[in-house]
Amino acid sequence: MKTLPQALFWLGLISVPFAWLVWYLGPDLEVLRPVLAGIEDPALRTALQEAHAERLGIWISVWPVSFLVLSHILEKKMQG
Repeated sequence: MKTLPQALFWLGLISVPFAWLVWYLGPDLEVLRPVLAGIEDPALRTALQEAHAERLGIWISVWPVSFLVLSHILEKKMQG
């Protein structure tokens, strides 16, 4: 049962560089293509892609804190 806190701890550590990658590569992700395909102005499309990448990176950057706190709570509960 001690594997769950360890798994949450490692997920927390791994999600930090994952958030950086999503933030950096976000404008080029294929997920954005259908949403922004109808925008004909290239400057507006680029600005919206960058803004969406920032929001997605911020959303993923909340994960490390959540995973690490859950890991800590579960470890304390298992110790007694």
